[in-house]
Amino acid sequence: MRKKQLLRQNTALFEQATASELMCKDLEKKLAERDAQIEALKEQIALLNAKTVPTPFETLKKRVETTATLPSEVTMGAKVIGKTVVEAAKCCNALTADPDSADQNVKELVNLILGRTEVAKAEILKLVSADLPYDEKCRQMEQQFSDAKDYFASMMAQKI
Repeated sequence: MRKKQLLRQNTALFEQATASELMCKDLEKKLAERDAQIEALKEQIALLNAKTVPTPFETLKKRVETTATLPSEVTMGAKVIGKTVVEAAKCCNALTADPDSADQNVKELVNLILGRTEVAKAEILKLVSADLPYDEKCRQMEQQFSDAKDYFASMMAQKI
């Protein structure tokens, strides 16, 4: 009886091993198919990325960016405003760098300089959109800078 049981058990184990082997081969085949699908999809993605066509909005945006230029009045106004702001920053830095000066007086002078800077910027922006010839606009913008610079110098003279 032991031989019969051993033979049955051996046959059952052999059948299980064979079934497991077949299942393993089937899974390997499915895995290979999935790998092939993944590779095909990767190739399609690469092709799509290479052939990406810009949207009409992107095309228009590029065209506008390449052809858009600022009017010369705006460019000149930006330069003069930049010079005014730099000059104001230099004066404010000189005022605050001295540790011996009275704090309240320095704060007041800095506020006056910054306020005059804002006035000059506003006047320059008005000139940019004014209905004047370009040369006249440039002259008046430079005059605004000169006036602001003189004002800054008078504030520096008040430093105690």
